[in-house]
Amino acid sequence: MHKIKISDITLRESEQTHSAKLSFKEKLETAKLLEKLQVDVIETGTVGDSPADAAFIRTLATTLDYSRLCVPVALDKAAIDSSWAALSKAKKPCLNIIIPTSTVGLEYQYQMKAEKVLPLVSEIVEYCVSLCPDVEFTAEDSVRSDLEFLAKVLKAAIDAGTKVITLCDSVGEMLPEELSKFITSVYNRVPELRNITLALHCKDKLGLASAAALNGVNSGAALIKVSSGNGLGTLSLEQFLNVLKVRGDTLGISSKVSTVALQRTCARLAALTGSSDASRRASAISTTESSGDDSGVPDINDIEQLRTHIASIGYDVSDDDIERIYSQYQDISRSKKVVNRDIEALIAETAGQAPPTYMLKNYVINSGSAIAATAYIELTKNGTSGTALSAGDGPIDAAFMAMEQIFGTHYELEEFQIHAVTGGREATGDALVKLRHDGKLYSGRGVSTDIVGASIRAYLSAVNKIVHENGG
Repeated sequence: MHKIKISDITLRESEQTHSAKLSFKEKLETAKLLEKLQVDVIETGTVGDSPADAAFIRTLATTLDYSRLCVPVALDKAAIDSSWAALSKAKKPCLNIIIPTSTVGLEYQYQMKAEKVLPLVSEIVEYCVSLCPDVEFTAEDSVRSDLEFLAKVLKAAIDAGTKVITLCDSVGEMLPEELSKFITSVYNRVPELRNITLALHCKDKLGLASAAALNGVNSGAALIKVSSGNGLGTLSLEQFLNVLKVRGDTLGISSKVSTVALQRTCARLAALTGSSDASRRASAISTTESSGDDSGVPDINDIEQLRTHIASIGYDVSDDDIERIYSQYQDISRSKKVVNRDIEALIAETAGQAPPTYMLKNYVINSGSAIAATAYIELTKNGTSGTALSAGDGPIDAAFMAMEQIFGTHYELEEFQIHAVTGGREATGDALVKLRHDGKLYSGRGVSTDIVGASIRAYLSAVNKIVHENGG
């Protein structure tokens, strides 16, 4: 069995993605979750000019026990000194020298020609080795580099004392078989590479990063770079570990990373970074499933005040709809204090009701503590059936994704609510789904004694409104 190591670069990539930037607290929680999974290496962002960068690295240095703490550096000794000052107290410190090796990358990032890089690589690697016992060298954009030049750079880094070499498909367009051939050609030119650790960083533009990584392992790689969410562009931690869980024995590949709480932990990690559709679903479901919006509604004395309030919470309803909603609002307000959840339920039930383009025919859900949740959905459209099977972060997420396969369209899930309409063990579930399409919110409501069934019906109700309004 070939045991490989896993390096998570979520913190590093989140610093480069404005939409995924994390607060100090969120970064710390991310690192703790990764260490709990026993990820071998946790990579952070650079130590920049902000004092908060160095403070975060110093905090992690005294927090992490199992995982190696890896900080990226460039060809700048002053920046390396700052990084090492923050990192030096870590139990397992590592400096990662990251430079592009393609001609375009060098000229864009450093305004340097290839011939001037080699002596600088040797100098910087030697300097890092003098400070830190563990030094990694990452050749960005490796697969688009000139092979002869790449070989010279890697030899220089190895001779200077690096213990890990990382090759990168920074664009994510290389097919798995092509990556294997590339790695073989690098080994042929740099036989010294067999004496140290080879790592791979595969982007997932074509959705083939898992297959590429597995081919890379078979070609000699011993460390795989991942991130906690496909939205960051790199091979997904959850996806790759699930592949190893299902096929690792037959492939002869394993890792030390724990998969006991993998799905739940990855859902939380993805929710923190906001990095994927699945994470947005997980965040929406986890934050609203039990509570909903129970904000009180101000006193409303006429139909125009109600229209104004509905607009303030993000909805646009027609004149006919507002009259019906106002009539029902008056009935409710006579017996209880109206909250926003009541208003949204009225909108979902009353406004924009559309002929059911899609109808639910059948569904089967498989879920449990030892298996990933899957959903089989069968819908009809104009008398024609369509079916889909999907996995997801729980049965409801799996059902929503299966339906999207049938629709052939992704809808942004803005919010999901579910609560009991009646009490007791046979309580009826009332689900409310809000979808955003072309900047507009559409609500759907579903009622069933099965909460998954209620959720599916609510989702279908919202989609039917979208399809009807847009002539789909």
